[in-house]
Amino acid sequence: MRRSFAVGVVILLTLLNVPVVQAGTYYEHDHPSYWWYVEKEPAFSAVIPSGVDPKTNKSGGERYTQKSIFGMEILEISFKDDTIIMEVIHQPGKDIGVVKESLKARYKPLVKDVSIIADRQITTSNSIIAHFYAYEAMGAHGKKVMLRSVFFQKGNSVVYLTMFLDADEYDGDIREYWLRAVNGFEWD
Repeated sequence: MRRSFAVGVVILLTLLNVPVVQAGTYYEHDHPSYWWYVEKEPAFSAVIPSGVDPKTNKSGGERYTQKSIFGMEILEISFKDDTIIMEVIHQPGKDIGVVKESLKARYKPLVKDVSIIADRQITTSNSIIAHFYAYEAMGAHGKKVMLRSVFFQKGNSVVYLTMFLDADEYDGDIREYWLRAVNGFEWD
């Protein structure tokens, strides 16, 4: 059972001087390195890295920012001084292909030599069918970069998870945060 701890999170994030997220609700997860991020409309839950694991005092996400753009709701989580970004996004829509194309266009001017890693349907550990799209490319800063995204569609909503990072950063805890977010996603 998930226990709400939104007030505690607000206090903790305020003490840590982290901007407070206004949408969604946070619930304790079985593992102290994670929180459940729950939205009511559309009704879904995502497993996201917590700010700090109290047992190890190890940092997870460093900054949590909520954005609302033209009906698209974004929870952005940054790591390693904003060099790695994970997003939980939901927006109206039924066509994952259209949403995927808009995501691809978002960083097109900043990448070259794009190599598609994946563009296929997957089934998560929660038996949810989703679309996985990922590429590696050369970033404008001269390093190999990676975009990872998984799209979930239900009714009139698309929820998708994205991660943007230098390709050599996709390992260890960062890789685990991504895999847990994808495989822990649930429609409520």
